[in-house]
Amino acid sequence: MQNPGLPYVVGNENAGWVHAVGDGVTNVAVGDTVILHPQPSCGLCTMCRYGRDMQCTGDAFFPGLSNNDGGMAEYLRTTARSCVKLNPDTNPADVAALADAGLTAYHAVRKAVPFPYPGTTAVVQGAGGLGHIGIQALDALTATKSIVVDKNPDALELAKQIGAEETVVADGNQVEAVQELTGGGATVVVDFVAEQGAEN
Repeated sequence: MQNPGLPYVVGNENAGWVHAVGDGVTNVAVGDTVILHPQPSCGLCTMCRYGRDMQCTGDAFFPGLSNNDGGMAEYLRTTARSCVKLNPDTNPADVAALADAGLTAYHAVRKAVPFPYPGTTAVVQGAGGLGHIGIQALDALTATKSIVVDKNPDALELAKQIGAEETVVADGNQVEAVQELTGGGATVVVDFVAEQGAEN
């Protein structure tokens, strides 16, 4: 699916305005401001019916990564069920990254949601492109105390502004610092780095 023939146009994080709709489309209309799910799926196969659209076995495709032009093309073909209407005042360029990076961070936090109940602590590793969205999702979806670990002081400052209760500089002593802050360790660790030893 992700070995497109040339030429094709990239762009997998997409938002914009609806320019045309098919006869059976009822959820969006021409002129609507929308953000697009990165992989349009059939909605009918077993995986889609389980809510696991990214594992669709039907007519799934990935604009910008398959043989379907992506968001940098003048127009992009997608499915009605992949369109999420936005407030008409929204500038699509401001939210397009949420279509992929936002979903990735949200999905990671959603998988962890059953575990960080009130009184627990969750550690977020990395407050960069995905991590800052994950911090906000964790804050919105749970009542856990969040500790953010990052090498970058500016990223840690942003983390405080968007919901982190504690921050720790990843300077080689971060494990000990987290253990001290938590009285022994966190309930959940969500890793948005996954390289250079962070996954250990």
